[in-house]
Amino acid sequence: MLIAAAVATPMLIPAGSGAIVPPRNCGYMSVSGRTYNIKADQIRCRRARRYAKMYLTSHSRPSGYSCRTYSNSALKFRCAKGIHVYYAIKR
Repeated sequence: MLIAAAVATPMLIPAGSGAIVPPRNCGYMSVSGRTYNIKADQIRCRRARRYAKMYLTSHSRPSGYSCRTYSNSALKFRCAKGIHVYYAIKR
């Protein structure tokens, strides 16, 4: 009976459960005299910085991403496409 429980237990634990990690800090960027801290989750910093600069200068977003601009907040904008997210914080 004890052996059956020991054999069945590993089958109940999902194999692909990943760790929850915070968004990556991609550094500071200056656009039009304002400084922003760029953060990215599930995308590379190089791409997040490029997308953020594009959004901050012309409000154009990459294909498939939905973006929201915030007012009266330290958060300038946030863009997401599924689990892929990048955003800018005013500094």
